[in-house]
Amino acid sequence: MHTRGTFAPETRADALEAYEEVGPVAQVVVREATKAMRFDADEYDERVTPEVVRTARDATFAELLAVHVGDESEFDAWLADSEFDDEDVVRIGSDNVDNLVWHPIPFADTVVAATFQDEPDAAASTLRRNAFGRVYREEFYESGR
Repeated sequence: MHTRGTFAPETRADALEAYEEVGPVAQVVVREATKAMRFDADEYDERVTPEVVRTARDATFAELLAVHVGDESEFDAWLADSEFDDEDVVRIGSDNVDNLVWHPIPFADTVVAATFQDEPDAAASTLRRNAFGRVYREEFYESGR
């Protein structure tokens, strides 16, 4: 088992703090991308809405989430040693493959896991988007952020 990524928030406050920290990064990424696309000031003002920047922030946060990568037995051992149980796990993917990526979210009593056979990077990205959509988005948007 190994871990990839940066953010592993233990609490809702930790998650919100990390989400706030990526806000300016998302704004810079959007601004630089629109420069590369040669947006003039009017086109920038028309097309770069708050929703565009929020989407960039959401994607940036999600892609920085820490995920564990391992096989089924490593996941089972991790789960047995964790504060989570089988009922806390949301599984995505096929049961007929050997490997998993997973992201625990302690403050939501949830572990999101995605199975994969040969593509850990793709599985990690899918997992991160699902964790964001299933848990973090609601936490952030409910807070008025």
